[in-house]
Amino acid sequence: MRHGTYTGRSVSVEGALDPSALGAAFTALQRAYPVTTARIGEDAAGRGYLLRPGDVAPAGIWESHGDPDVVRVPAEPMNPATQLAYLDLVLGGAARSRVTLFVHHSIADAGHGVELFSRLWDYYTDHVDTGTITVVPHDYPQSLEWYAAARGIVRDSVSGFEDMMRPLPSEAKTLPCDNGAVATSALARPRRTRLDQKATARIIRLSRHQGITVNALVTAALLRAYAAEFPGAAGDPVPVGCLYPVDMRSRLSPSIAAAAGTNMAGLAAFTADIDVSSGVAELAQRISARLRHDLAGGIVQQSVLHFPDFFGTTRTHSLASHVAVTNPGMIPDFRTPAHLGLTDYEIVYLSAHPRPSAGASAAVTFLMYTFAGRLTIGLLGGGTDADRLLMAARKEPIALSAASTGAYSRSAMASAGTAGW
Repeated sequence: MRHGTYTGRSVSVEGALDPSALGAAFTALQRAYPVTTARIGEDAAGRGYLLRPGDVAPAGIWESHGDPDVVRVPAEPMNPATQLAYLDLVLGGAARSRVTLFVHHSIADAGHGVELFSRLWDYYTDHVDTGTITVVPHDYPQSLEWYAAARGIVRDSVSGFEDMMRPLPSEAKTLPCDNGAVATSALARPRRTRLDQKATARIIRLSRHQGITVNALVTAALLRAYAAEFPGAAGDPVPVGCLYPVDMRSRLSPSIAAAAGTNMAGLAAFTADIDVSSGVAELAQRISARLRHDLAGGIVQQSVLHFPDFFGTTRTHSLASHVAVTNPGMIPDFRTPAHLGLTDYEIVYLSAHPRPSAGASAAVTFLMYTFAGRLTIGLLGGGTDADRLLMAARKEPIALSAASTGAYSRSAMASAGTAGW
C-alpha cells in the first residue's frame, strides 16, 4: 500500500442535494462492491500485504458544511487497514455542494474508480426518483497479474523499459526508515487547465481526420511542453523518457469488465530527443507506432510481471525522473435527478498514513481527461516551475486546436494509425 494512496473523484454539484439519499446510495455501493469495505493487512507469515474482509462496521458518508470549491482532507481518519473507500460531502450555500469518493488505489484504477462513481450516482438517482435502490452484489476484483496468469501470459525477457531504465544506484538500495509512526494525511490536488468545448471538439476532429489518436496527439503536445520548459535546453533537442499506463481490460481476450479488475494498467514506454521546432504530428506518430509495436508483440501485456524489478523492496533498476502521463479518457455523464447538475470533475490523491516509498519518482506527472466535452490537463510536481510548465501544457493543446482550422499543413499532419482515445 505504497503511500496509502486513495484516488479521489470529486465533483461540484449545483442544485439541492439530499444528504440522506446520498448516504443510502453509498451504503448500497458498499453492499454491491464489498471490496470497498475490505482492508489491507500485513501478513504475519511474511507474504506481504493481503486484502482482508473488513472487521469493523463500515464508515458511512461524511457530511459537513463548508466551501464547496475546496477539495478538503476529511477531518475523519482514513486508514487502509480499516476501510478502502470513503465518501465525503461538503454542503455550501446557494444549493451548491461537493462530493468526493476516495477509493484506495490498490483496489481500483481509473476504469474501476469511474465505474464505482457512476454506480454511486445511479443509486442516488434511483433513491431520489423512486425511493428504492436495487443492489446486485459483485465479486471481489482480481489483479492484472491474476488475469495474465489465467490467460497464459508469462514474463518475457523484454520489459519494454530498456531504453530508459538504468541500474539502481547502490545508495538507493537502502530503504528509507519506517519507524511505524502514523503520519498526517496529505492531499495532492493537481494544478489544472481546461479547454472549452469548441477547442476540445476541434482536437478530436483533428485526430479523426489525421488518423492519430487523441491520446497520442495530446501526449506529444505535453512532452513538447515539458521539453520546451526543460532547464538549460537552449534550443537543443531534449531527451525525454515517458511512461504511461495502458488499460488492459479491452486488450485481453476475453475482455474484462471495469469493476472486475483492480489496477489493470500495463505500462508503456516512449523515449525521444524532442526538438520543439519540429511539428507535433511526427512525435504523435512515433508514440502511436511504439505503442502498436509493443502491444502487437505482447510487451505491454506482460509489463506488470516486470514491476518487481522497478518498484518495491526487490527492485534492481530505476526509472526515476521519467515524465508520467495518465489518461482516463472520456469521463461519462453521470446520471443525476433532473434538478441536479454536476458542473466539474477533478481527480485528486490523498496519502493516508504514508509509508516510505521504494520506487521510481516521476519528474512530473501529467493528467488528461475529458468531462462535459472539455479537455482537462492536470499537473503534479514541477516544483517552482509548475505554473510555467502548466502554461506551456495549455499552450500546446491550444495549438493543436488551431491546427484543425488549417494552422498546420496537411503534409505535416500525415495520418498514422487508427484515431480514437
